[in-house]
Amino acid sequence: MQCICTEGLARRYQVGEHQVDALKNATFSVDVGEWVAVIGKSGSGKTTLMHLLGCLDTPTAGRYRLMGQDVAGLSADKLSAVRNRQIGFVFQSFNLLPTLTAEENVRLPLQYRGVSQAEQRQKARAALEAVGLADRMGHRPRQLSGGQQQRVAIARALAARPQLLLADEPTGNLDTAAGEAVMALLKRFHTDGGTVVIITHDPAIAAASPRRLTMQDGVLTEG
Repeated sequence: MQCICTEGLARRYQVGEHQVDALKNATFSVDVGEWVAVIGKSGSGKTTLMHLLGCLDTPTAGRYRLMGQDVAGLSADKLSAVRNRQIGFVFQSFNLLPTLTAEENVRLPLQYRGVSQAEQRQKARAALEAVGLADRMGHRPRQLSGGQQQRVAIARALAARPQLLLADEPTGNLDTAAGEAVMALLKRFHTDGGTVVIITHDPAIAAASPRRLTMQDGVLTEG
């Protein structure tokens, strides 16, 4: 079964008087349970692609089906539900709320799903224990190292048991040891049957990926 299927996916931005084609005619698919790395230089269109796959942006042209559902024409509320229930995000900048503790950050997506407070606590604590942060649940982001913040972000992404994990440069701000720990967590999710699309310019991550897509000047190619 296909997790992702795109046909002629494109995104054009208006910048002043100029039009910028950030993504051009991308046609590809990713099966359920695959691990795919999208590699390319900064500004090549990788993040634009991730935003489209994550239903954070809408394409200028083309079609996108997620788990067989065509997301075109879905209302804002339905797109929000798709993001919350089917997709987990891991960003390079972590995107943690600074006023919330680690546990509260992980609980946030579960709140949006209407999960009971007791189940929120149980799932959040289990996710934080799984990423080795059982003793940091009450800490706020500023009290955590970069590697710990990224592990909180991964726990938040995985607590809701998504079908697809989108990771945008997840090790870009981390030292080697922290980066390796983060990659181990992503691989554990993949081993358990999850689908992973990782956006990276790191050749080591790309080399370790079973399948690679290359982005250059908005054009996506296999290999």
